[in-house]
Amino acid sequence: MNIISPSQQIGPGTQNPVAGHPATDTPSTSPPASLDASASAGKRRSKRIFQAGSSAILSKGVVLAGNAISIPIAVRYLGPVEFGVWITISTTLAMLIVLDLGIANAMTNLISKAYAFDDKDLAGRYASTGFWIMVLIAAALGMIGAAVWHFIDWGDLFHVSGAANSREVSHAVAVAYAVFLVGLPAGLAVKYLGGYQEIRTANIFAAIGAAANLLAVVLITQLNGGMVLLVGGAAGATVGTNLACLAWLWLRHKPWLAATFRRWHPGSVRLLMQSGSEFFILQLAALIVFNSDNLVIAHYLGPAQVTPYSVTWKLVGYSALLQTVISPALWPAYAEAYFRGDLRWVRRTLLRVMFLTMGAAGLACVIFVLWGRTIIRLWAGPAAVPGQLLIILMCIWILICTFMTNTSTVLMATNKTRMQAWLSVAAAALNLAASIWLVQRIGSVGVLLGTIGSYILVLVVPQTWKVIQVLRVPPDVEGSIPMNQYS
Repeated sequence: MNIISPSQQIGPGTQNPVAGHPATDTPSTSPPASLDASASAGKRRSKRIFQAGSSAILSKGVVLAGNAISIPIAVRYLGPVEFGVWITISTTLAMLIVLDLGIANAMTNLISKAYAFDDKDLAGRYASTGFWIMVLIAAALGMIGAAVWHFIDWGDLFHVSGAANSREVSHAVAVAYAVFLVGLPAGLAVKYLGGYQEIRTANIFAAIGAAANLLAVVLITQLNGGMVLLVGGAAGATVGTNLACLAWLWLRHKPWLAATFRRWHPGSVRLLMQSGSEFFILQLAALIVFNSDNLVIAHYLGPAQVTPYSVTWKLVGYSALLQTVISPALWPAYAEAYFRGDLRWVRRTLLRVMFLTMGAAGLACVIFVLWGRTIIRLWAGPAAVPGQLLIILMCIWILICTFMTNTSTVLMATNKTRMQAWLSVAAAALNLAASIWLVQRIGSVGVLLGTIGSYILVLVVPQTWKVIQVLRVPPDVEGSIPMNQYS
């Protein structure tokens, strides 16, 4: 993430990226906050987290209900092979999201800074510049995809036989890729909302997208539309919701964020690219770790083996529901508290959140270890039932993920991600190599063993120690947000 301090960002002829003042200005500062003021700010943060979490419960409930209904419908309609192809396409395209160069996540932070000083002009400049950068990235990726398309043997890549099946896979990938490209700029809508801390609104649109996705799956399967239409319709429902959110923001809610060419600003390009560079590294590493498994399994074991692995992961992933609900609100709350020097609140909240999320995930994992195979058999059918060892390893992995996500949120909120970024790259490289080697020898559990081992060896201890260090030392006064901006 690396949102560096204003003094480091400013160059000759540029403006302060936070306050929008000339480069010669420095942020105003104030004396340390009183205990009463800190307590009041802490209560406001906790209230915002509670409000965001409450709205997220409904949103995630809709998402989970949609998955619970749509996955067994899709498995039974497509069969294990075609469903495995669909999941592999989806997860592979998810890996390409790193090609946004970290712009989307950087956008949240930069708009948050502009919002802190109520600078609509600066927010609009960042929003427009980021949107057009995203459009250019999508156009470039589209041209690259068109150029290399016919040189790829899609049937061989997905281990499907027959010319008709290979042609269907090729068309499914093409449709999914086109939807993905449209989704790059459309996805900025939720980042704008995050920057303004309007997480409740983002959750509402997420719920609408999940409902639209379920409706698309039900309609297409009932009409016997086939795999290509199912892939495009399901993905297109989510992207269409993001487009609707973007249009609502531009036309009604926050018109100063509307993308116009006159707001394109070279200085903003530099800041967005600079801020996004470490996000790019983190995204690249994370998506290799979290999304390469299905591709590795499909290539070495066949797409049918992807089905029990992916369905089990979706089920066990519900263990992290509490963390998923509150994490989007924790990031801006941690950032505000840190830049105001309220490290006590950050430490206290981190410990409480760690206790709650690890406890909830641990309880859910016990349930899945004991009855996971039965739940999957009733939910998605016999073709999706995994081995017991796979469920146990996934539960271990989800507990590691829960712990690491809590510490990562603090590092991202405090702009201390450089060490984490490079260690994540090392862990991802080790994970991919180990997964490929192990999957050929012990099956799909090998990819999990590779992932767990690489994380423990490379990342867990250094990242935890970095968080301890960060929460011991207040930020520089120059990089702090003045107390009176939030009073």
